[in-house]
Amino acid sequence: MTPAEIAAYVGAAAWLPQIAAWLYRAFVNPKIIIVPDAYAEVGFTSLGPIFNVRLAFDCERKGAVIDGFDLQVRHEDGDTRVFRWAGLSETFSEIRDNAGNRQVVSRDQTPIALKIGTESLVEKFVRFQEPRYQQTIRPAFSNLLAQFNFLKSSGDAGYVQKVLGSKELFELTDVRAKSFWWKPGQYDVTVKLSSPRKFELKNPRFRFHLTPIDVDQLKQNVDTMSVDLGNVIQSNLPDFQAQPINWNWANVSIQRVG
Repeated sequence: MTPAEIAAYVGAAAWLPQIAAWLYRAFVNPKIIIVPDAYAEVGFTSLGPIFNVRLAFDCERKGAVIDGFDLQVRHEDGDTRVFRWAGLSETFSEIRDNAGNRQVVSRDQTPIALKIGTESLVEKFVRFQEPRYQQTIRPAFSNLLAQFNFLKSSGDAGYVQKVLGSKELFELTDVRAKSFWWKPGQYDVTVKLSSPRKFELKNPRFRFHLTPIDVDQLKQNVDTMSVDLGNVIQSNLPDFQAQPINWNWANVSIQRVG
């Protein structure tokens, strides 16, 4: 073997680790690990059924991009609902002054995609809503909005009171009330992620429990929804003072499964 051939073999061997790294990144799928906080928020507001929870995301092998995030929420009686991510918030820093006052620096965003790397954990407060609720109320809401615009454009000075007494408002209020489905018992939650590339998911399940008191308090929000809608409509009146809105929430303990 000539010195030139030996040099060629040595040069080729020097590329083997780099080639192996390229092949590893090309053919190995990322493993996404999700760790929920110990507590979560369950709600029912004008936005419908809500589930909010702080989650920590980690990725092994290589990074990943999440472009869809659903929760399949199954009651112990078999009733199953689907929630979809609707908001993300991240806390960057928390400062306390000498008096003990706390100032939090955070960012709120509408979710499109979430990038998870292998270097450090990503922590997000994720707000979930039920798409089915929006689909259910959309026709009634559109009818109310059309009636409101019609009466307002007609020049009738009493259009606000007519809207408040309209069948369109009654129908929207009725469909909202019938959309309340939280009930006492155990709920099993299964995480459903989507990504442009294949991945593995670890820790995709957890559960929580709602008590009868939790459900009773949440159901009181049905009346609060009517007050909230009335505030929006009557805001068209001069010098109108809106009634205060206070939503009830259920703070539930999270139990990891698996």
